[in-house]
Amino acid sequence: MNVLVWATTFGADLWSFTRYLDQRDDCDVRVILDEPATFEREGVAQLFPLEHTPLIKRRPWHQLVGLPGFRPDITVMDNRVPLRAPSRAGLMLWHGFGWRGPNAADTDFAWLHRSIRQAFGDARAPNPRFRWQCFGPWDFEHRTEVSGFAPANCRQIGAVSHDDLRVPLDRSLAQPFYPFDVVNRKTVLIAPTWHYGEVFAHWGRDADLFDRLLGHLHRRETNVILRLHDSFRFEKPYRRFLDDLARRYPNVLLKFKDQHPDNFLDLQVADVLVTNFSSIANLFYATLRPTVHVYPVASADEAFMDRQYTVFGVREKEVDSARFIWKLPPEDNGGLLAHGFDEMMQQIDRGLDEPTCCRETAQDFLDRHMLGADGKNAGRAWAAMQEVAASAKAVRR
Repeated sequence: MNVLVWATTFGADLWSFTRYLDQRDDCDVRVILDEPATFEREGVAQLFPLEHTPLIKRRPWHQLVGLPGFRPDITVMDNRVPLRAPSRAGLMLWHGFGWRGPNAADTDFAWLHRSIRQAFGDARAPNPRFRWQCFGPWDFEHRTEVSGFAPANCRQIGAVSHDDLRVPLDRSLAQPFYPFDVVNRKTVLIAPTWHYGEVFAHWGRDADLFDRLLGHLHRRETNVILRLHDSFRFEKPYRRFLDDLARRYPNVLLKFKDQHPDNFLDLQVADVLVTNFSSIANLFYATLRPTVHVYPVASADEAFMDRQYTVFGVREKEVDSARFIWKLPPEDNGGLLAHGFDEMMQQIDRGLDEPTCCRETAQDFLDRHMLGADGKNAGRAWAAMQEVAASAKAVRR
């Protein structure tokens, strides 16, 4: 089978599935992505190299003609669709489970349905050429009833990256890729979503609260990986503030997604994750280590400014209530939930001191929402891919 991976971000499920395909002898795989050289500098690319799969820099003509000289049976995507389908069949491995939504068919997912319809045919009706990955039964219900995908087009696969995250990594292998000791010292991964603006704006000023947090962790001799979204999504003054934090605290490593696209090693070396409900939490749950969730707004029933990234740049829009943009309530999570800064600090300390404190909560979330992270997700994705490729070929005949 010839497989074209059309990557917006080559990481998480898309990387894990590509790695699975790369190890098979019945697949010929190509990956198209924006900056192959940036990914190849990442630790994960050096520790787990793809032996048979070329990484190809995306060019404008790929949107219309695919990859000249390579005829894929299927295109695997993570959230964006080529303008013209490079293959008869398509499989969407969505880029995260997450809490944000509602991902309704006629509103925030309208653009996605249009692009899928243009390339592979209508996903709102049974379609032999297209399949959509669901993370579990709850996600299947949401995608079919809210996001508008026909049940016949959806398959419960789980998160393929859970297969890899379930396997502990010898941290000495990751050590060359970090400026501090990740073997003998504990590490906190702070990975916020960017949609709410400043991470702690509803509790105070980031300038003050980050100082308190990082100073406390420095005194505890704890490493901090501060992983943020693309650098261009932040205004220059805030970027300067973040750069200053990294300069002042030797225990802090600052990463932006566009400069350091892979998070696999960060998830493997982290002892505690702190996030305001980025979908990275759903991946970290597979390690069963503690996750501290920052309640992202002052109140779910108060208006706040929500940030969106569009082709014209960052756009802020007032939302009457956070409940309108949550598909899953923050209370439904796999770790600890902090409604205040001091509570968050206490929970981080607890996570560092009690590494098994969230084990049962994390597994419960995985069991209910993500097929238990049972190590079989890549196999399910492979079965779904074979199925849709065969059905698309049959329709063509």
